[in-house]
Amino acid sequence: MKYVFFDIECACVYKNVAKICVFGYCVADEQFNILEKQDILINPNGKFHLTDHGGDGIVLPYDYDDFKKYPDFKKFYPRIKELLEGGDRLVFGHAAVNDVKYLNLETKRYKLPSFSFRFADTQVLYMAMTETFDRQAGLESLTQIFEIDYTPHCAADDAYATMRIAQEMCAKESCTLPELLEKFSIRFGKIGNYQYSNCSSNRRTEYLREKSRIKRERGEKRARFNDFVYGYRVRPQTDEWRGKRFSFARSIEENLSLAKSLVKEIVRRGGRYSLKLSGCNAFVEEEGDDSVRCAAAHKLQEEGKIAEIYTLADFRARFMPEQE
Repeated sequence: MKYVFFDIECACVYKNVAKICVFGYCVADEQFNILEKQDILINPNGKFHLTDHGGDGIVLPYDYDDFKKYPDFKKFYPRIKELLEGGDRLVFGHAAVNDVKYLNLETKRYKLPSFSFRFADTQVLYMAMTETFDRQAGLESLTQIFEIDYTPHCAADDAYATMRIAQEMCAKESCTLPELLEKFSIRFGKIGNYQYSNCSSNRRTEYLREKSRIKRERGEKRARFNDFVYGYRVRPQTDEWRGKRFSFARSIEENLSLAKSLVKEIVRRGGRYSLKLSGCNAFVEEEGDDSVRCAAAHKLQEEGKIAEIYTLADFRARFMPEQE
């Protein structure tokens, strides 16, 4: 069994265009001994327009003029296909679905037969192993964690770094790479007939399902609270808070029984409740809440648009001690 780790650099990437300029790979045996490591430089037949996922410019460690000296993707297609396809190998990448997408677009661009292979993703594997599903683990950050030296955006070095990350994860779990994939229930990604699917893990699927359930329940609670605010119409008993328009942090709104009791007291004292931050001049949050809504409220206070911000504990202690 051979392990094939690969990485791709493109001269430019748009929605339906990915002009590959480098295919880098590192082939290893089951003990992670390197059998072959190489960059295949490819004439992209197009200009270079390089950005990362954040839209910032990146620089490839190559002389861009050299690419014109090489054949285009059609020439190297058979070699790349031979590297990636076959039952005697496991194919890996880091954030691999992006590179698989680029291969798919280039085969369409040059009217070549679709690639057909399965692949695993060290990013997905690391997230499953560490259960860090709330953020993606970039290649550079993992090389720092595992203390791996490499040259960023040199495709063959990226492929090598991917291999070393896989090796370190196997060492950490004291198992082989196939055993690691099985241990963390990794489902291979696939490409075939110009269609592709991403590599995934059962744990991430469960995480996303639970996250979706929580988000749905929070949305339902906020909808019920919104309906309550719209429908609550009673005559104020005092003018104590006339002119005050309160708004709450989401975590308070989602605590329906508490939020309703607070709104009732606000209205009883002559105040009003605003579902929008832009409509309030007083804000109530829980201690330590660093949500986007709370950050926005503090910014509005700095701009003089919100006069008062209370913590929930302070608000209740000062104005509703009987509810403590």
